[in-house]
Amino acid sequence: MRKIVVSFALLAFSGAAGFAQTPKASVRKPKPVATKASSATAVTRLAAAPKDNSVATDANLKIAFIGDVGIGANQHAVLNLIKSEGVQAVLHQGDFDYHNDPVGFWSSVDNILGANFPYFVSVGNHDVSKWPTTASPSYARMQFDRLTRMGVTPDSLELNNEMYSLTFKGLKVVFVGEEKGTGDAVYAPYIRDQLKSDNHVWKVCSWHKNMNAMQVGDKTDDMGWGVYEACRENGAIIATGHEHSYERTKTLTSIWNQVLDPDSPDPNRLVVAPGKTFAFVSGLGGKSIRVQKRCWPADPPYGCKGEWAKIYTSNQKAQYGALFITFNVNGNANNAHGYFKTIGGQIVDEFDIAKESGAAQHGSAAPGK
Repeated sequence: MRKIVVSFALLAFSGAAGFAQTPKASVRKPKPVATKASSATAVTRLAAAPKDNSVATDANLKIAFIGDVGIGANQHAVLNLIKSEGVQAVLHQGDFDYHNDPVGFWSSVDNILGANFPYFVSVGNHDVSKWPTTASPSYARMQFDRLTRMGVTPDSLELNNEMYSLTFKGLKVVFVGEEKGTGDAVYAPYIRDQLKSDNHVWKVCSWHKNMNAMQVGDKTDDMGWGVYEACRENGAIIATGHEHSYERTKTLTSIWNQVLDPDSPDPNRLVVAPGKTFAFVSGLGGKSIRVQKRCWPADPPYGCKGEWAKIYTSNQKAQYGALFITFNVNGNANNAHGYFKTIGGQIVDEFDIAKESGAAQHGSAAPGK
């Protein structure tokens, strides 16, 4: 694991901003970006409180998920799509500009979404050399400065170990890194520590790389199954990138063995609960579009173990786009709605998610547990 180094400049900045105090994971509401109302979310803003004392998100909290972006016309088109969909934040699952250019990347985001727009990133393998706060310039330092401007307090006062968590408008998000061989030993225990006692209704795990079975291209086993299973055990949605395509699973009670939940057979009506969840790759942020190499055929019902609800690659004539998920829909804190939309305006995947509090009865622990 990379040595954790906290730069003097970052600590000084953090102290001045009051981050030396115990983090409260609180968020001041940023100034909203002008948006168009979505027919799916133009509903009442009064949300019913969860019955089990868990913490709900803001009503109709809409988040965009992207990865593998690059800088240029494709990225700009995706960011403009995100802006037009009226999201409150972006979660970016790694690989920013592919040129080790933190200033260029963050400027490209600022130019379209604004310098204070909530934009949260996981480090990708193409971002590693300029991620640490000791680099000049640094992706992590610029992300930390953005969090400070927004009033978002992460759990860590530095991001050099590639792991941090935060809460945004009631959505709990845990970010981990991309270092191969680190997942089971370092990232998985961190995820469990962050989520085991967490009482937010909706939780998301965000990282860049994959296991081979959790994508439909030719990516290798990089993350370890522990990170996936730590999120499933705690009822967190799994957001990844790395493979330049879009694919989403059905509800699974085991990620490492791709076991489908027999109680949730509908691929477009997902259930998230302790012991069951779904995972996706949203890697059509602008860099390139890759082919399907696994789980043939190209149309449903797909192969492998039947775990995929949607596959969208160059074989399906994919366009760039983003996945959007709205939490706390129509005043129900336990409902969410997702869709993948292309820069051409086509919705190629659409699904509902129900959050349940009961533990799954069909779970299957990962090897070594």
